[in-house]
Amino acid sequence: MKLIVSDMDGTLLNSNNKISAENAAALLLAQDKGYEIAIATGRTYNNAAQLCHEVGLRPHIISNHGSFIYTKEGKLLRTTAMKHCDVQHVLDWLDKGEYFYDVCTGEHTYMPTNARELMLLDLERASRKDASIDLPKGRQSIEWLLSMGNVQFVDNMRSIVTKDRAFGNIAAMTFDKQRLQAGRDYFRQYPGVTMTVAADDLFEMIDARASKGNALEYLADYLRISMWDIMAIGDHYNDISMLERVGFGVAIGNAQKAVKDVCQHVSLTNDRHGVAHIVKEMLPRWEKYSSCNG
Repeated sequence: MKLIVSDMDGTLLNSNNKISAENAAALLLAQDKGYEIAIATGRTYNNAAQLCHEVGLRPHIISNHGSFIYTKEGKLLRTTAMKHCDVQHVLDWLDKGEYFYDVCTGEHTYMPTNARELMLLDLERASRKDASIDLPKGRQSIEWLLSMGNVQFVDNMRSIVTKDRAFGNIAAMTFDKQRLQAGRDYFRQYPGVTMTVAADDLFEMIDARASKGNALEYLADYLRISMWDIMAIGDHYNDISMLERVGFGVAIGNAQKAVKDVCQHVSLTNDRHGVAHIVKEMLPRWEKYSSCNG
């Protein structure tokens, strides 16, 4: 193996949305031994880079579900932004359905000024229809979304949609299962975008050409590394496009079943430092293999 790439939320990050000291130490050890390290996330580049830098990591970063690719030095390698007409259509549909949504560039996440109130109202309405909804978990999901770094709150979301901005993804959140499924079904069929799922109460739209898998192939080619020589780690549906293409796919212990089904290995959960566990387990094997074939 020559490159280790990890998803962030639910994988590298624990339930407190932090990179544990154990996970950071394992990746830094691999880096010191000459392995390339990369992050593939739905977060913006600025937010992902900040979380990594806090623990001393300087990885390559694939952000916004594959829409932007950055080197470990911070150089932007490729942009696969949504077309302006597709952004407009997505927002028209979401506005008509009165969905809460945010819009992301590589640097910022734009949310309406009353974002918390809108999401809490959606949660309250959904809980009236469905008594099984876990209200504390829903509130936790809302705070998680609001905690994303580099959030810009705006009074008029449509005012930010200008042709000079490159938008990587649009994320819609609802706790109403019927509305959630309706949004996923609609954009799964819409030809201009790919609908991707990274959390239970979200659906997100990216350009039809973008995915973590496509972005990872581009980064691997840039680094002159075969996809066979990559270990990728993830937990949710948006990670499948990269996990199924690499030489060694790893599902974190809390991963969705569909993710586990495409992987060669299942590690511990994100709260039990699953990334560190698999990295420390595999490093000696790779070094032994390299010495035998060197």
